[in-house]
Amino acid sequence: MLERFMRANVSRWQGVYDRFPSPARSALASARGLFLAQMRYAPETFSILKILRAHERWSMEEIVAHQMNALRETIGSARRNVPHYANYSRGELRTFGDLRRWPVLERETVRQNHEQFLSSGTPVRRRIRAGTTGTTGGNLRVAFTEELARANWACLLRQWAWAGVAAQQPRVTLFGARVVPAECTEAPYWVYNLPERQILMSIFHLAEKTAPAYLAFLHKQEGKILEGFPSVLGILADFASNRRESFPMRTIFTSGEPLYPASRAKIESAFQCKVFDSYGMTEYCGLIHECAHGQMHLVPEFGFLEILDAGDEPVAEGEEGFFVWTGFLNRAMPLIRYRIGDRGRWLHGSACGCGLLFPLVIPTITRESEILRCPDGRLFSPRALNQLLKDATSLRFCQFVHDRPERVMVRAVSANARAHGEMMQIRTRLQDLLGPMMRVTAEIASEPLVRPGGKIPLIINTGNNLGGRREVADGVKLDEPRNRNDAFDKENGMESTQEMNRVQQ
Repeated sequence: MLERFMRANVSRWQGVYDRFPSPARSALASARGLFLAQMRYAPETFSILKILRAHERWSMEEIVAHQMNALRETIGSARRNVPHYANYSRGELRTFGDLRRWPVLERETVRQNHEQFLSSGTPVRRRIRAGTTGTTGGNLRVAFTEELARANWACLLRQWAWAGVAAQQPRVTLFGARVVPAECTEAPYWVYNLPERQILMSIFHLAEKTAPAYLAFLHKQEGKILEGFPSVLGILADFASNRRESFPMRTIFTSGEPLYPASRAKIESAFQCKVFDSYGMTEYCGLIHECAHGQMHLVPEFGFLEILDAGDEPVAEGEEGFFVWTGFLNRAMPLIRYRIGDRGRWLHGSACGCGLLFPLVIPTITRESEILRCPDGRLFSPRALNQLLKDATSLRFCQFVHDRPERVMVRAVSANARAHGEMMQIRTRLQDLLGPMMRVTAEIASEPLVRPGGKIPLIINTGNNLGGRREVADGVKLDEPRNRNDAFDKENGMESTQEMNRVQQ
């Protein structure tokens, strides 16, 4: 109940939180951490963890049997309780191939019909709501329960165990929490969550001029666990490399973005330890964890994965395709054959040295983007800007186009009549975050900007004026903007546009 209330009001409380001094912010973070620790480290979590550790001895036949039974239970429950699935075929599921009698579910369908996917089997009072912008920048609302949150945490603790890490070990976290006010210009750029033995560092204040403070603080945290988005840890690794420094940490856990070999190498070099990567999503319908031997294993208890081509047919062995997930654990909002937008391929024909028989899979294209560099030296990862989109519900896509050193465009693709207002709110929040040295404009476009291969980056650095003409810059196909608000194009119209935003909010 408390988690549901906290998530529903977090954006409303952010302004109040930001007005507190640093010690008080740590006290508030610890108060929140106390509740999370009680939920995450409840006896039920460790009961689930014990079962998960026993599953590591599963044979391939046991894995197949578990997934088949879980598919039958998930589909049966969804038919009974979820409006969207009420008319799904009731034929018996005898083989995995039988799953193909049901349609592939597109993300946009879920986004536009959120209420149709909520299960009547989960009381409203137990639903926790969250938002995800995924690969596209278009917001999707998700519901889950505390029970699912514990099961998800138990899966995370199993990966920690693979890395030789016990529960509640000290850790330094660089994810998307707004732990320090945007206007803060001096350390500390972090707060303490004492119940979880966690330090939450801001990802919104990374810059060459703040690097000494970040690095000096990290020196004091040597030997702890480090976790965060790959792009953020990559920025810190660059800071360290440029100064020929290193910070020996215990273990690193990354998630939320693709981790490419070059990024992995520089992060492991800077922090002198192994990275354990993971792939998951806010929709809670699938999970992939890296083991101690560097292989990415499907977590079979979490969901069933199909990898399909553009025609919704299974890809040939070794070929890349679209991830299509059927989740087992999120009964509050079950998703069946859900095409999330990410891609990958199976790794067949090789056994993993860790001894696990869990299927091997390689995520190849997930959330890919560039780094936004401000004139004042601050660096923003895609996941930092992604946080601005969490509350938007009327955008199919939203991207940040850095077309001039001192200008960024919020480029949104509308889903309904509320899109313009939400886009303007995002523009205002981005302007507040980036400050007066960066000019933020906005436009409504017909389609997102797409890279070769179908990638839709969140941040696009071009150096070209988009000015209504079709062109190609840095490998990005720039579609001709439509429905542009002329006020956004006028070099001298910025003051009046900003004033309009203040009135709207």
